[in-house]
Parts: sequence; C-alpha cells; structure tokens
Amino acid sequence: DNEICGMVHRMLKGIEPKEDFPSQPIFEEMLKDEHLLISDHTRRYLSEEIHFPGPVIDRANRSRWQEEGSLTLGERAEAEVAGIVSEYEPIRLNDETKQELTDLMLSEAKKFGMSSLPEI
Repeated sequence: DNEICGMVHRMLKGIEPKEDFPSQPIFEEMLKDEHLLISDHTRRYLSEEIHFPGPVIDRANRSRWQEEGSLTLGERAEAEVAGIVSEYEPIRLNDETKQELTDLMLSEAKKFGMSSLPEI
C-alpha cells in the first residue's frame, strides 16, 4: 500500500514548472548533446519529481520474475514487512521525558475524575 500510495501521490501532484528551468537555447543544446539527464537542473529535482517504488512493486520482465522465485505481490509485501519488523529497534525515551509525559497525562486524567493512570 505504501508504494502504491507514493506513486499515486506523485501522479496527483502533477507537473510543476521550475523557475530555474534552463532557457530554450540551453535546453535545445542539452537535447542535441543528449545529456539532459545529467544536467544540474535534472539532478537537483530528480528525487522529488520521480517516485521510485521499493521492492514490493516488481517491474521485472517475466523471465527475471521467474528467476527470482515468481513471488506474488502479497508475498513480496509480506517479506518486506517481515524485514522491517526484524530490523526495528525501538527508540527509548529518557527518564526525564517519560516523567514529563506521565505528569501531563495524569494532569489531563484528573480533569476527567481519574486519580491515577491505568497500569501498563
């Protein structure tokens, strides 16, 4: 879903002209020299203008897809989620931040008649 949403989001954004786009003569020269894709302007905006999907979206041809195990979209998504979950390292809050959050939640809970927070 994440990859499909990313591609749809980019598509809905549409084409936005850039104020620093090269003038027509420079553009024509870059086209003639066949180096438009390596121009500074292109490299500057490439990552925000093109959505590169991750491993769940398979753009391989059929023979390559078969060589790589013929995984379905669901199987690729499941493998991606498993990888993300296995590599996850929780971020621990320091004691001071934990206490500040607890105090804030307790203050709000008291407004609704609670004398303490539920046990976790």
